[in-house]
Amino acid sequence: MKFFKCLIVLLMCSAFAVGCGSSSEESAEENTTAVTEENETVSEDETAAEANEEETAEEASAEETSAAQEGSSGEKVNEEIMEKAESGAKQTNSQAAANADKPAETTAPEGTRIVATSASICDITDRLGLSLVGVPETTVSAIASRYDGVTTVGTPMSPDMEIIKSLNPTDVLTPDTLEGDLKIHYDNIGVNSTFLNLRSVKGLYDSVELIGDKYGKNEEAEAIIAEYNEFMESYSSKHSGEKPKVLVLMGLPGSYLVATQNSYAGSLVELAGGENVFHDDTKDFLTVNTEEILAKDPDVIIRTAHGLPKEALEMFEKEFSENDIWKHFRAVQEGRVYDVDYMLFGMSATFDYPQALADLEPMLFP
Repeated sequence: MKFFKCLIVLLMCSAFAVGCGSSSEESAEENTTAVTEENETVSEDETAAEANEEETAEEASAEETSAAQEGSSGEKVNEEIMEKAESGAKQTNSQAAANADKPAETTAPEGTRIVATSASICDITDRLGLSLVGVPETTVSAIASRYDGVTTVGTPMSPDMEIIKSLNPTDVLTPDTLEGDLKIHYDNIGVNSTFLNLRSVKGLYDSVELIGDKYGKNEEAEAIIAEYNEFMESYSSKHSGEKPKVLVLMGLPGSYLVATQNSYAGSLVELAGGENVFHDDTKDFLTVNTEEILAKDPDVIIRTAHGLPKEALEMFEKEFSENDIWKHFRAVQEGRVYDVDYMLFGMSATFDYPQALADLEPMLFP
């Protein structure tokens, strides 16, 4: 009997020990599961946080890229300029000339018969109140209403010599950039010609003075020149610090030229406080390969167009997107490539130069 009691006690203790062990294992398993679940939760939180950080970084990078693209002349200016080119509408070559005070009467010394072969020259004669017997036919610039009904003599680059001769002119006024091409033709048809320097703002006003003296419009010329002197007095000291280096490209259908400081667009850059990276003693435009241009390391690239602006702008878009060398230009990398209004930055100086300088200022001095 005593033996059985001892056996029962041993069995009960054994059962209790087994139960305690089982309970401990279950508790340990529960604790392990809880820790695992907690670790998984932390891991999920960390993963989510990392994903958010990556997404935020990508968004920031996208915003920076977008900002850089917008800062390059980029799209907004290109679209505005292209829309103007695609419209095909003629615009006054100089809005300033159109809005300026000028003589209502159109006169010229008796016996004079004057032909003007460019819109810029027509702006000068319009402001002087000088009559013309021939004006150019232009695809971009409108001629002052003063000359409505006057005979057109062909394009500025290639005037019709037969028409000019038929007008019996006493003088043909032409930009001096075309003297090498046209002087011999004027001589061949037996007409006098005067070639005017319209390659800079100063040249524009020198031409005003020349025409005023030649055709009895001194008073009108002096008033126009006084406007120039007043403007230059206030503008000349505006940017006297470090000069940004600027490359100026003149686009033509299918090609482009580099504009030197002798060209109108190139001279505007220097008047605005920049340094044109290409200088030449005599030439207005140069043909330069891209490796030479890259070596100049311009801070800013200015692009304008001549003749057929729509085709020239399309050429620039293709050139800069397909020719890999442009990607190595610091100005391209920093988004400092600008398409400027070809109406303000053409081949010849106009009275709109203050607006052109105002457009250049934020490009050169951001």
